Amino acid sequence: MYCSLFSFPPFLLYVYMLSQCWKLKRFNSNKTSGKGKCEKGEAFSPSSRNKKLIGARFFINGLLAQGFEVKGIQAQGFQTSEEEEVEFLSARDFSGHGTHTTSTAVGKCNHVPGVSYFGYARGTARGVAPHARLAVYKAVWLGGLTTSSDILAGMEQAITDGADIMSLSLGLKQTPYFEDLIAIASLFAIEKGIFVVCAVGNEY
Repeated sequence: MYCSLFSFPPFLLYVYMLSQCWKLKRFNSNKTSGKGKCEKGEAFSPSSRNKKLIGARFFINGLLAQGFEVKGIQAQGFQTSEEEEVEFLSARDFSGHGTHTTSTAVGKCNHVPGVSYFGYARGTARGVAPHARLAVYKAVWLGGLTTSSDILAGMEQAITDGADIMSLSLGLKQTPYFEDLIAIASLFAIEKGIFVVCAVGNEY
């Protein structure tokens, strides 16, 4: 199982089930190595689970405990622009960043034809590991809002769910490794045999 903590600049985790990269016509096995769960939330149903997406959870309690408000997009209506501080109160993708990052990593094995960038570079799409299953853990919200407790909760849940690979496309203020919460949590994941990949930032 491939665990993803992906981000919208600067840090956000999403998945969007309407993408063609997740509409599997065939898959060679129903077996999965993890215990992923699709958590019900705004505009996202547990029925979205399939042979590719085996888990989707979101973590926001730490943020709410600090008094931050995250407005759900459905309360505003689907005419909301991306500039407004709203999004889905669920694991579902609003901005599209998580969709393209997860598709790059684990997009389906039967290629998606006719893909382009606004008409340029037309071709077919396929992920690096198309046979991998995916579980997503949304812990960072629009505008980069997050708390260390929500990130750690997501990482802990991924470890509990039995992820094989954990990818974190997010970052916090640079600190020494022995004080870095992501580094410390990663050590616990590595002790469980999980391969951890972490971002170093967009500036390097």
